[in-house]
Amino acid sequence: MNALSEAPVHWDPYDPRYFADPYPTFRRLREEAPLYYNAQYDFYAVSRYEDVERGLADRDTFSSARGGILEYIKANMPVPQGVFIFEDPPLHTIHRALVSRIFTPKKMTALEPKIREFCANALDPLVEGGVFNFIADLGAQMPMRVIGMLLGIPEADQQAVRARADAALATEVGKPMDLTSHSFVGEGFDEYVDWRAKHPSDDLMTELLNAEFVDETGATRRLTREEVLIFCNILAGAGNETTNRLIGWTGKVLAEHPDQRREIYQNRALIPQAIEEILRFEPPGPSVARYVAKDVEIHGTTVLAGSAICFLVAAANRDERRIPNAESFDINRERQPHLTFGHGFHVCVGNALARVEGRVALDELLNRFPEWDVDLENAHLSSTSTVRGWETLPAFTPKARGKAAPQTQAAQAPAPTAEAVIPGAESWKLTMKTPMGPQEMALQLARQGEALTGRIESPMGSEAISNGKVSGDTLTWTLNVTKPTAIKLGFEVTVAGDRMTGKAKLGVFGSAPLTGERV
Repeated sequence: MNALSEAPVHWDPYDPRYFADPYPTFRRLREEAPLYYNAQYDFYAVSRYEDVERGLADRDTFSSARGGILEYIKANMPVPQGVFIFEDPPLHTIHRALVSRIFTPKKMTALEPKIREFCANALDPLVEGGVFNFIADLGAQMPMRVIGMLLGIPEADQQAVRARADAALATEVGKPMDLTSHSFVGEGFDEYVDWRAKHPSDDLMTELLNAEFVDETGATRRLTREEVLIFCNILAGAGNETTNRLIGWTGKVLAEHPDQRREIYQNRALIPQAIEEILRFEPPGPSVARYVAKDVEIHGTTVLAGSAICFLVAAANRDERRIPNAESFDINRERQPHLTFGHGFHVCVGNALARVEGRVALDELLNRFPEWDVDLENAHLSSTSTVRGWETLPAFTPKARGKAAPQTQAAQAPAPTAEAVIPGAESWKLTMKTPMGPQEMALQLARQGEALTGRIESPMGSEAISNGKVSGDTLTWTLNVTKPTAIKLGFEVTVAGDRMTGKAKLGVFGSAPLTGERV
C-alpha cells in the first residue's frame, strides 16, 4: 500500500466547493495523501511545503515548457517563443532578463508616489459615503493604472485591457478553462506596439522594442513584433491579476481580524509584515502546474514522465511542519518564507511591484477607512481555475452602517414585500453560515398537516419554497435559487419553541449549518 491507495480524500480544482474554501481539503491532503492522484483529470498534486518547495526548484524534472496551468499542460498546446513564464532555460533565462531589470525592488519602490496618487484618486470620492468596493473601486483600478503606466497603455484604454485579461482567465463554474480560442499573442496591443515603434517613449514597451540581446543560438538581435506583443500580453495580465486579488483578500482577512487591523492602523510599521501574512494566508495563485519531464519517485510512488503535477502553494503555505500555527492569521508571527510568488528560477518577476502596491493600498485604505465590514452576502468569488479571489467585495464603514442600502448591510435581510406575505404564516429570521460568510434570510412558513408551504426573502430576491414536509418537529423543503447562479438548496431543520436549528444542502457547494429565530 502507498500514499495514493490509502487516501480517501478527494480534491477537484474545478469543483466550486473546493474553490470557496479549499483549506480543510488541503489539510487532509497534507496528512492523508501527500502525493494525490486525480483520475478524472489525470494529474498528480503535492501539498506539503517541503515537496512544493523542492518541486518548484527542480526544473530538470518538473518542466515549465508546456505551461504552468493544468489545462495548458493537458492540452499539450504549442507555446510560442517569448512566453517566458512558460519556458525552461536557456530561453527563460534570456527572456526573463529583458524584463527583470525593470522590476527591481529599487525601481518599484520609486513608483510609490504614483501608486499613492492612483489610490487617492480611487478612494477619496468614497470617504464621505463610507460605502466602497475593494475590487471595483480599488483592485480593478490601481494595479491596471500602474502596469498601464509602465507599459505605456493610454489611460482611456486600460480598463478594456484589464477586461480582456479577466475574460481570458474566466471559466464556466465547475469546468476547466476552455482553450479552443486561446491565443498567447497580445490581442489588442497591435496598435500600441506599432505606434511605439514609430514614436519611442520612456516606457517598458519602448524598451522591449529596442532591447538587444543574445539569443539561444548566440545571435545578437531584438525581439520580433510577435514576441513584443506576447510580452505585453503577459505583463498586462499578470500586473493586474495578482494585486487585484491581494487587495480583495486584504479587505476580507482584515475585516475578519479587526483587532489586528486596529494594531496596523496604530503602527504602520506593521504593514509590510501584514501584507506578507495576507499573501501567505490567502495566496492569489493557489497552485502551479508543471509537466513531469522524467520519472520521479514521490512518497513511495513513481510518477511517470509525461504526467502533469500541481504544486499546491496555498496548502504548502499552511503546512505546520514548516510554519508554526500556520492555519491562524497572525501579523506578528516571526517572519516565515511563503511560496506565494513561487520558488527558484521561476519566482514571480513582478513580486516587488505587487508588494509595493499591496503595502501602499493598505496604508491608503487605513488613512481613509480605519474600520470596515465586508458585505459577504453580496460578494462573489471569481470563477477561474488559475487565480482565486473576489469578483466583487462590497464594504462599509461604521458611519455608513446605519444608512447603507440593503445590499451593503450584511446583517440584515429584506422584509417580505406586501404581496409576498402569506396570511397566517409563521415568520422566522434565518442565519445560514456558508463558506462565503453568513447569509441572512426572512422565512415565512405555513403548516397544513404534513404539508408545508412558504417563501424566503433574501438579498438575492424572493422565492417560494417547494416540496415542503412536516414530520413532528422536523421540517424539510427545497428552494430553487436563480441568482447569482442556478442552484437547488435542500433544507432540514428542527423546531424547538421559538428556535430553529438545522442545515441546508448547497448543491455542489456542500452543506451549511443554519439557525433561526421566530419573529
